Amino acid sequence: MRFSELIKMIAINLIQNRYKVLLTSLGIVIGTMTIISVLAIGEGGKRQVEEQFKHLSAETIYINYQPPLTETKQQQTERLGLEEIKTIQEENPLIKKMYLRELLYSEIKVSGKKKNVAIVGVTQGYSDISNYHVGVGKDFSDKQLTDGEKVIVIGNNMAKQYFGSAEQAIDQEIIIKGKAYQIIGVLDKLSDGLQGVNPDDTVFTPYATLKSEQLINEHSIPQGVAIATNKQQIPAAMERIRSSLTYLFEKDSLYEIEDAGSRIEAALSSSKTMNLLLISMAVIVFIVSGIGIMNVLFISVNERTKEIGILKALGTSQADILNLFLYESIGIGIIGGLMGILLSLLSLPLLETLDVPIYPSLKGKLIAFFFAVLTATIFGFYPAYKASKLTPVKELNKQ
Repeated sequence: MRFSELIKMIAINLIQNRYKVLLTSLGIVIGTMTIISVLAIGEGGKRQVEEQFKHLSAETIYINYQPPLTETKQQQTERLGLEEIKTIQEENPLIKKMYLRELLYSEIKVSGKKKNVAIVGVTQGYSDISNYHVGVGKDFSDKQLTDGEKVIVIGNNMAKQYFGSAEQAIDQEIIIKGKAYQIIGVLDKLSDGLQGVNPDDTVFTPYATLKSEQLINEHSIPQGVAIATNKQQIPAAMERIRSSLTYLFEKDSLYEIEDAGSRIEAALSSSKTMNLLLISMAVIVFIVSGIGIMNVLFISVNERTKEIGILKALGTSQADILNLFLYESIGIGIIGGLMGILLSLLSLPLLETLDVPIYPSLKGKLIAFFFAVLTATIFGFYPAYKASKLTPVKELNKQ
């Protein structure tokens, strides 16, 4: 049988049974959409992490306070302060810069609205070490940092949410614990939550201000942030920090030392785990749809035994019979794959409205289409093989 005749027969059969073909291809459609979505979400998550990492120096080291469930009076005194940070830095030649910050959550009043937000008290060098850039207004001066003035720098999201824009937020006031704090600067948007705080939604104020206004309490969390001289020196720098903590505090176990590389690996690991789960789901969908195709083709073979018998009686080879049914299965895969790609153009924008990071690509669509056709080919082969092995006389006698 010529290839053109074979294709013509397949096209006629698919058109005549178009409703059955559409129903059979639903699994392939869903599988294709799932693969495209999975790859788009995976790439979107990866790019989001990379976007966060670009603001995070690989040489950054964190000294994290791990408060126990119930703090004793002694443990409350064993907290990082200015003297401890100064001692650690002086004893460690492997550290270029270091600053202290204190994180707490408090209710603020802004533009007549109340909201619980993160408030971070910082010391000199915070913006350089953490790569925070004041895009509008100005950063804290040395005098403001040491004198404890009631001034603040806020995140980009806060400025837009409460004042309309970063420019309009300058010189406005935010009420914290009944006292007014003047906004002197607004950070550029960072979308970075890997440094322990999300700067876009955070209020920054001098550490000295937190102390003078008695905002530091047992619920606030101190943290040291340092920059090592280079990546190779990070392990040695962390060991020296641990050594300093050992004699500065009776319970140095209250502090965990972590480098930025660990946070990067953890974020990437979480992203990979999520991708594997989504891919596993897509594979299951394809397997189920493949089994559906196989069942439909078995039914089709039984319904078309007379046609198979006539074709074989006319001298059609087993290979042509196998190709006839196998190509029909592949045709279902192609139709399902194309429909899945078209529907993904509608589903992906819906995911964006749910704030899911996605990055659709032509590569993702091609991979999904390939798996759609591959699934149809694998699960369509055995029914096609069974059809090619039917005996003409027996099949004609059945009629």
